[in-house]
Amino acid sequence: MTLPAALGGPAAFPEPLPFARPTIEEPGRILGDIEAALASGMVTNSSLVRELETKAAAEFEVEHCVAVASCTLGLMLVIQAIDPQGPVLVPSFTFAASAHAVAWNGREILFADCDPDTWLLRPEDVYGDPALIMGVHISGVPVDYAGLAEVATDVGADLMFDAAHGAGSRVLVDGQLRPLGGFGRAEVFSLTPTKVLSGAEGGLITTNDAELAERLRLARDYGNPGDYDMRFAGLNARLSELHAAVALASLDHLETRVDHRNAVADRYRLLMAEIPGVGFQSVPDGSRSSYKDFTILINEAEFGASRDTVVAALAAEGVPTRPYYSPPVHRQTAYAHVVSPELPNTDRLASQVISLPMWSHLPLEHAEKVAAAVSAIQQNADAVSAAVQSG
Repeated sequence: MTLPAALGGPAAFPEPLPFARPTIEEPGRILGDIEAALASGMVTNSSLVRELETKAAAEFEVEHCVAVASCTLGLMLVIQAIDPQGPVLVPSFTFAASAHAVAWNGREILFADCDPDTWLLRPEDVYGDPALIMGVHISGVPVDYAGLAEVATDVGADLMFDAAHGAGSRVLVDGQLRPLGGFGRAEVFSLTPTKVLSGAEGGLITTNDAELAERLRLARDYGNPGDYDMRFAGLNARLSELHAAVALASLDHLETRVDHRNAVADRYRLLMAEIPGVGFQSVPDGSRSSYKDFTILINEAEFGASRDTVVAALAAEGVPTRPYYSPPVHRQTAYAHVVSPELPNTDRLASQVISLPMWSHLPLEHAEKVAAAVSAIQQNADAVSAAVQSG
C-alpha cells in the first residue's frame, strides 16, 4: 500500500488534477460557426440561437425551448412569468442560484429538507402554503417529478424545476426512459463550462406551455415585442451566437459525454464501495444521472477522519475537491434572515460532502488513482488526521 502524501508518500498527481474541465470535441466547427456569425454582423439572438433552440427542444422532447444568457436568469424569468402569489418552496441542499432567483423576484422563500439517500426534494418535504414549488435535479439525479406534481396539485401550487445539472439525465415514464425538460411548468438548464452540455455560458428554458414560452421570449429581451413599447419589465437575457455555436457542437456529443461520466461514476463506486465510512448519492431505479458531479459522503465515525481532514489529505495528493453543497443555502449569510424549520438531512449531508473530479473526458485511470488515494487515507486515518492537524 502506498503511503498517503500527507504522510510523506508520493502524490497521486504530482501535477494537480483539474476538478472540472470543459470538453471540446470539434473546435474547428465551433470556430467556423463563430467566424460566420461575426461576418454576418448578427452576434446575438440570431440563427445559431434559433437552431440551438430547435435542436434542444427535440433532444429534450418538448414543444418549446427558449435560450437565455444563464440558467440563473432563466430561473428568474420563469418565476416572474408564473408570478406566484405566495411563497416559493426550494430545497436548501442546492446551489444558491436556486434561491437567488426567488429572492430577485422579491418572493418569500421556504427552505425545505431533502431525502437522505437521493439528496433530492421529496413530496413529504413540502410544507407551509407554497404558491410555487421548485424541484432541483442535484448532480443530475432526477427528482420525483410525479410525486411533486401530485403534492403541488394538492396544495394548489405551480411546479418548476431547476435542471441546471439535468442535460442528459433520464427518468422512466410509462416504461420508457425520457429526458428531463418537459416536467412542471418549465425546466431550466445550465450551459456553463462545468456542465455536461456547455455553451461556455448560457441557459435553456424548456416547456410545453406555448403562452409561457412566448412570455419568456419577450422577457429575455426587456419585454420588447419589437416595437419598443415594452409590455412589462423584462431583462437583457439574450444568448449570444458565439455561445450558441459552442452549445450546438456540445449537444451533438451529449449522449457520449453522459455515457463516459456514468462509466467514471461506476468506477468510483466500485473502487470505493468497501471503504468504511464512504457513502454515495442514490440514483432511483428507472433513472439515469448525467453525473454533472460525483460526490461522496464521509462518515467521520466510520472513516476515522473528518471530512475536512480528507479534503486536506486529497489536496496533498493533487486531487482538488469541492464542498457541494456546504454550507446549505439556509445557513448562508445571504439568507440568515429567512426563518427555516430544522432540516436535519440537509445539515448532515452538508457536513459530510466531498465532490471529486468529474469531467466528460476524465480518464478512468485517473478515477482509479483518486479512489486509491481515498482508500489509503482511510487506512491511515489516525496518522493522517494528526499530520493534517499539526499543519
